Amino acid sequence: MNTWSMALVDSYQGFIFDYGGVLVRHQTDADQARLAEIARIPKNTFSELYWSCRLDYDKASLSANDYWAAIAAGAGTSFTQNTIEQLIDFDNISWMQFDSVMWDWIDQLRAAGKRVAMLSNMPRELGEALKLRTQRLASFDHLTLSYEVRAVKPEPAIYEHCLEGLGTSPDQTLFLDDRIVNIQGAELLGIRCIQFTDRDDVLLRLRT
Repeated sequence: MNTWSMALVDSYQGFIFDYGGVLVRHQTDADQARLAEIARIPKNTFSELYWSCRLDYDKASLSANDYWAAIAAGAGTSFTQNTIEQLIDFDNISWMQFDSVMWDWIDQLRAAGKRVAMLSNMPRELGEALKLRTQRLASFDHLTLSYEVRAVKPEPAIYEHCLEGLGTSPDQTLFLDDRIVNIQGAELLGIRCIQFTDRDDVLLRLRT
């Protein structure tokens, strides 16, 4: 590992990474517009409905069919199974815009003997697509995915599951997430955190 990587990094034995907004870029307005186009729902209405029950979908309280049906019902319409499959496929693609700098850094951390986990709110369809279509999840010592544990950030249970799997104590573990509510949930358990608002700024803070 390069010497510039051994600074604040040395203070921690474990690193936990959020997925969306940290390891991959967020969906763009163009992505949401494309989903709305497939759904034949005005974009603003679609975006509001998309997020309104997303945590239930991430938690596996709603199946994919039920999630997309709820969006359709909220807009006063319905989807065919073919439309639902198109929505799922493009939704998955929109959450696979990988930030190569971050994935390279994960490899560096593991080469330096650090324990690394991914902790993400994500639906089953995205998680299983990542497993089937990519080798990305093999980069981690441990995975905590919301649909597998039926809990979502910022619920305590999901952080506890991740810490147990990672095998590092909270005060020796650094969590990176872009959402302040998720940071606050982790801090309640004693996990050290940095809000991931700018990749270059965060890496500079950790490396120097």
